[in-house]
Amino acid sequence: MEKITIFDVLIVYSDRLAKSAYSLSADISTPFPKGSNSEVYNVVYKYFLKICKKNNLKAAFTTTTDITGAGRCRSYWLFENNGWIKVRESGYSKLIFDKFSPINKRIETARKLLFSSKKVKPFNHPYLFNLFFDKQQTYKKLHKFSIPTVIIKDATGESIYRALRSLKEIVSIHPHKYDFSDEIIMKNRFGAGGLRVYKFKAKQTKKMMASMKRNEKISYIIQPFVKFDKGFSYKNSQVATDIRLIYLGVKIIQTYIRMAKPGDFRCNEHQGGLLKYISKSEVPQEVVSTSRKIANVLNKKCSLYTLDFIISNSGNIYLLEGNTGPGLDWNLLIRENEIEGKKLIRMIVKELDGRVGLPNIMGEVPITVGKNDANFNQTKL
Repeated sequence: MEKITIFDVLIVYSDRLAKSAYSLSADISTPFPKGSNSEVYNVVYKYFLKICKKNNLKAAFTTTTDITGAGRCRSYWLFENNGWIKVRESGYSKLIFDKFSPINKRIETARKLLFSSKKVKPFNHPYLFNLFFDKQQTYKKLHKFSIPTVIIKDATGESIYRALRSLKEIVSIHPHKYDFSDEIIMKNRFGAGGLRVYKFKAKQTKKMMASMKRNEKISYIIQPFVKFDKGFSYKNSQVATDIRLIYLGVKIIQTYIRMAKPGDFRCNEHQGGLLKYISKSEVPQEVVSTSRKIANVLNKKCSLYTLDFIISNSGNIYLLEGNTGPGLDWNLLIRENEIEGKKLIRMIVKELDGRVGLPNIMGEVPITVGKNDANFNQTKL
């Protein structure tokens, strides 16, 4: 009979960044390859696993390529005795801390398989995950708070013209239409990290089409560009800045800002932005109030998610996007960011600890396999 180890929590990461523990290659000695841009995540998930152990949670790290069934993986990583260990054996957990999005068919199929049993629960509520993964759906649900958003159907001139006309009509009746410039933001409908985000003049349709045709598998949305370089400034820093509020359930647990590098409008750290933690009292009260209205609309009390806001130069507040997978990494050169990053991980682990063994967390049938059930085997999946 196949050996399978039961965990309280499985951390599942995208195999586009993390490497499978199934590999026999001696060069793969850590989940995130040494020398790669993602190497810093080794520090993050080492800490995550150590905090799980400190809280008596049995946890392991695996990847999307290792998914073999509902809550199951063929191999996993452990961090023990100050080093990473590859375990080429099956693992199972009914609670998944998922750090991947279905950005292609392969990963979408893996995700469906991972959660193909109602006994297996994601950390975040599936409704919120799906809502924030799709920027058009986010706008549809939260249009009262969001920047006007329109889908471009495909990379043809006709589709681009049609989308631009639709956007122009929406903007023309917007109560704060003068917040918007004559420029257009085009971004990956399912993207993150500021990747594939472009700014065009409204008449630059050929350039828009050329950008889309470079990868026609990507779906794009367009929005009017909000003038926000002077809407909120931190210590008189006149650069484009967004404000992120991190919610755990109905409570704001962290707040920080991201300031774009001079001359840019993208605030993401991966695009050169500077992340600075601030206290909730430093966040404009109107932003906090708007975020609470959105939280009430969402009404999901068992999820970790972020709400990102910008303030226009006229003082109006816009939801930029939501996210159920905020980055847990930190700039190793900034001690404050490390402290806050670790604090967030400890809060997540505390929440995980509270869920282990609890039935009906998402409103479905109770889970019958206990975390220490020695009789559990493959036939029970």
